[in-house]
Amino acid sequence: MPTTPTYPGVYIEEIPSGVRSITGVSTSVTAFVGAAKRGPIDKAVRILSYSDFERRFGGLDGSSELSYAVRQFFLNGGSDAWVVRIAKDAQSATRTLKDNSSNNVLTITALDKGLAGNRIEIQVDYTTLNPATTFNLMLNYASPDNPSDRLTEKFENLSLNSQDARYVEAVINGTSRLVTVKREENAVNLLSDKHGTSVSGELPTADFSTLINDRHNQFQVSVNGLEPVTIKIDTNDIKGSDISAKLTSLANAIQTKVIAAANEISFTCTFSDNKLTLTSGQPGEFSSVRVLRATLNDLSANLKLGYLNGGVEEDAVATIRPAAIPPQDTIITLAGGSETQYSEAELDNLKFSQAERKGFYALEEVDLFNLLCIPGVTKINILSEAAQYCKQRRAFLIADAPKTKTVSDIESTGVTNNDHGAVYYPWIYIADPLNNGKLRLTAPSGTVAGLYARTDSARGVWKAPAGTEANLVGVQALAYKLTDAENGILNPLGINCIRLFPTYGAVAWGARTFQGSDQAASEYKYIPVRRLALFIEESLYRGTQWVVFEPNDEPLWAQIRLNLGAFMQNLFRQGAFQGKSPREAYFVKCDRETTTQNDINLGIVNIKVGFAPLKPAEFVIIQLQQMAGQIQV
Repeated sequence: MPTTPTYPGVYIEEIPSGVRSITGVSTSVTAFVGAAKRGPIDKAVRILSYSDFERRFGGLDGSSELSYAVRQFFLNGGSDAWVVRIAKDAQSATRTLKDNSSNNVLTITALDKGLAGNRIEIQVDYTTLNPATTFNLMLNYASPDNPSDRLTEKFENLSLNSQDARYVEAVINGTSRLVTVKREENAVNLLSDKHGTSVSGELPTADFSTLINDRHNQFQVSVNGLEPVTIKIDTNDIKGSDISAKLTSLANAIQTKVIAAANEISFTCTFSDNKLTLTSGQPGEFSSVRVLRATLNDLSANLKLGYLNGGVEEDAVATIRPAAIPPQDTIITLAGGSETQYSEAELDNLKFSQAERKGFYALEEVDLFNLLCIPGVTKINILSEAAQYCKQRRAFLIADAPKTKTVSDIESTGVTNNDHGAVYYPWIYIADPLNNGKLRLTAPSGTVAGLYARTDSARGVWKAPAGTEANLVGVQALAYKLTDAENGILNPLGINCIRLFPTYGAVAWGARTFQGSDQAASEYKYIPVRRLALFIEESLYRGTQWVVFEPNDEPLWAQIRLNLGAFMQNLFRQGAFQGKSPREAYFVKCDRETTTQNDINLGIVNIKVGFAPLKPAEFVIIQLQQMAGQIQV
């Protein structure tokens, strides 16, 4: 608001410049959908390296096209991906642990459904800060065929008391990358007659004054997990002619003072066998006694009370701790995990529910992805559905052609009528680390996605990811070596070929979308044109949110022209458009011509943005002729 002047002087006002810079979005965030060794099912997980994939999804698996595609993606220049694992008939591995009386007390369930959960080993021991009550749980997972796929977790000082800070469910669930745990419902019923105790170490029979004096006369006691109360012992309250009688009198004094300080709580303290025993009078899950050191004049150390001072503190829940499973005993693992591998036919006939967010629809939870790969899936029905979803999300599908080795078969398969994707042929051979480096036939989509990312980073999204510099790292051979003539059959159909050339190796040798066939005559025939348009659309969508609900008139339109024009000008300077000047390369229009009074009345502001895209030099034609000698007449 304008300043209201009240006194003679100078007033300074800051006026908004109207500049709201638009930042270009990422162009190569790739989503992968497929089967994996382990990991959450139908949930998108972000990974920033292949090591991330190994940690979360188990790395390479001979039955998973997805795992090899992700590896190739990062090998070829990819840096940011989302992975959605799918699985058929998957069940979680579980194991119910028993206490020392063979009662079921704790169920451990693999976090990820599938066979991998059966390899999670369990160990339980009592080497804790309070061995009488708490326990340690160690989990170990190791893949039999992938040395890098290993994970060990250890959770220490766990309790089955749900009010304890180290309650087993609170500590493990949400923290462990391997399992979830649940205390058995009936376990607490076993504690109806169990009382928590704190027993001192054996007390000396020497001079009583060495135990209690003016410098050592107080400690703290917490009963049943309640706020600790401070107990101060007055030596004048201690009666008895010998030390045993005095310790009995001390026990009575402790009991009286704890009950008084803790609001008449049920509590006893006795002395026998040269030990003090503090007992909660309330049985059940929360029954416990803790002796803590006092800040000043601490007595607990002299009396050996508290597990840190040599005492034994056994909560009621100690009786239902899982029985110890030492590492030298028979290995105990989770069991019952299962899943069925997809056959090629099943992969090609997958159906995903958008309502349930299954398969690639799990990407609804992801804010932004630019590329989508479903490695190994080649049927037109699912690729059409995936391409349509990409259209909704302003993304681009990279599809695999069928495995077939004949050009005539590929020629007859056809592609989906959607310009938000591209298909690549043939499949590729890569070295398989799981098979001593022998060649493995695998789908090319992950490799090509990595190439897209590398090209975007080096040249820009407006550069076709094809040509002699579009080499495919890690590709040793092709399922079918195309000739120029065969390439000439597939290219006009919008099928991008992978070629093997001397010097350059395997390269992507096509840059057409699904609508790239000559007959389609689509304006989005070429991959870089479509992807540049998607980049501009997404960037402008995110960069103009501030416009909503602003006053719809010339001042707003001027700001829109300024900010969108600055964004397009920056792309022009980077070489994203045709044309020698901005006027030839792009335009941004938002004024009375685009937004009429009727539009204003309807709450609409219309913005028109145009650009002159760069299109790849797909065919290089060199004309050569002889220069005939001049004839003198």
